[in-house]
Amino acid sequence: MADSRQELPPTLGDLKGQDKSVRQPPDRKDKKGCCKIKYPAGGYDFFLATEEDCRASLYFDRFLGENNTLCFRWEGE
Repeated sequence: MADSRQELPPTLGDLKGQDKSVRQPPDRKDKKGCCKIKYPAGGYDFFLATEEDCRASLYFDRFLGENNTLCFRWEGE
């Protein structure tokens, strides 16, 4: 018998007091930083995004800010 329950991403109220994200100052809001998302089934993903885009992600977990070693780009030669 299949389980009919679905895991939903956390809402802003669910994260109250748990959000340890970096907060960008207003003059740096358009700068991209490292965004961490957590999937309901487990696992994480990291990618570059602005703080606003990161927080808008369905599975938002934390915005880690600029120059975080978990997010880097391979530079071609």
